[in-house]
Amino acid sequence: MRLGELSKIQTGKLDVNAEDKNGIYPFFTCAREPTYINTHAFDCECVLVAGNGDLNVKYYNGKFNAYQRTYVVEVIKKDKLDVYFLYYLLNKQLENLRRLSIGGVIKYIKLGNLTNILVPDLSLDQQKKIVHILQKAESAIEKRKQANKLTDKFLKSAFLEMFGDPVKRLNNIKKLIEVCELNPKLKVNIPDDKKVSFVPMSAVSITGKVDISQTRRYEEVKIGFTYFQERDVLFAKITPCMENGKGGIAKDLKNGIGFGSTEFHVLRPLKESVSEWIYFLLSFKHIREIAARNMTGTAGQKRVPASFLKNLKVSVPSLEKQQKFADLVQKVEKLKQKQKESEKELNNLFNSLMQKAFRGGLQ
Repeated sequence: MRLGELSKIQTGKLDVNAEDKNGIYPFFTCAREPTYINTHAFDCECVLVAGNGDLNVKYYNGKFNAYQRTYVVEVIKKDKLDVYFLYYLLNKQLENLRRLSIGGVIKYIKLGNLTNILVPDLSLDQQKKIVHILQKAESAIEKRKQANKLTDKFLKSAFLEMFGDPVKRLNNIKKLIEVCELNPKLKVNIPDDKKVSFVPMSAVSITGKVDISQTRRYEEVKIGFTYFQERDVLFAKITPCMENGKGGIAKDLKNGIGFGSTEFHVLRPLKESVSEWIYFLLSFKHIREIAARNMTGTAGQKRVPASFLKNLKVSVPSLEKQQKFADLVQKVEKLKQKQKESEKELNNLFNSLMQKAFRGGLQ
């Protein structure tokens, strides 16, 4: 049977700006997470499908409201179709829905794209067994994600425990540039194959990961790029706040050389410092807040000036203590890599189960 025969499909009636952050009901738009609103138009168990933008699928049971491009799919033949089974079925259909979407800049799907979806001919018991298996797999993935988040938080906590507040402490106060070189010139020989790593702003995350998968030829390096070397620390000029600050340690660079966005400050450790300590220092919430207050420029174009880093005074721990922290970071990075591989395996397992489920193989 087709989904249109087993369900009632409606859309919300509201503009996306109707949200009220102090509202009491979920307001489902095309974003992955709902906002809030003070009125509800629906009170049911259903599956919601974002009709445009970043297509996604959500399950909800209760009172809520919805944006005019959000489809609300309510099962009317519950003896034929389990709502949670429908949730997984529509998740499985997402790639196909993306291919069917039409429009210009913001693509959208039509009602017929949903009503014409074929529902596998499985009994309600079979559907519920499939749901049970998929929920267990999904739960394992979520636990792995939570473990990854806790691992990231652990290093920030360890930094505080080992060094305390680097701005408020009074021992061994120095300017940061006394222990690292700011925006240094390139000090390496041009490699024989002339290949170097290229790191645009988009290749650096807010969690310290620097994607060095892109390479360019050395001849392509033009005036205006930022240059860096292995183990240099990157600090984004335009995103200084803790919630979105980008930065990281340049590692595994092609031939030890990298170049990229001019929106990075580069800090190179001297004999009194190590990269891990500098990076976590600059990730510290208090430092980010001070950086935000010292930004220069007009609204929308503000940047952290080099003078901020030149004048920044911090408590510098001993090199031995910094190295101890660096060793801890490296151990945790290895653990995170194992967790990442585990998460990838879990995702592959989940996708495999989804494939089998909708071919009738999980009975």
